[in-house]
Amino acid sequence: MMAPHETGVDADFRQRVVETMESVLKQLLERDEPVTEDMRLMDELNVNSLLALELLLRLEEQLQIQINVETMDPDKMETVADLATFITANHRAL
Repeated sequence: MMAPHETGVDADFRQRVVETMESVLKQLLERDEPVTEDMRLMDELNVNSLLALELLLRLEEQLQIQINVETMDPDKMETVADLATFITANHRAL
């Protein structure tokens, strides 16, 4: 995984994405325990494709962005952090 400063992404916005993802995932998964950036989406959180779609839709709504999912490689989206970095680099404001 690349550090955010190495990818040329906006670190402040990425942090907002991470915090929003953690909150939304906690709601969607009905978890009492916190969701953290290093958690694996499928292995640890059991995020399937339907849940991932719901997550992306809620992130778009809450962050007022549009995410370019056409360039997304699901095989590279292993952790919450991976997805947050992708979203930060592949979105546009509404």
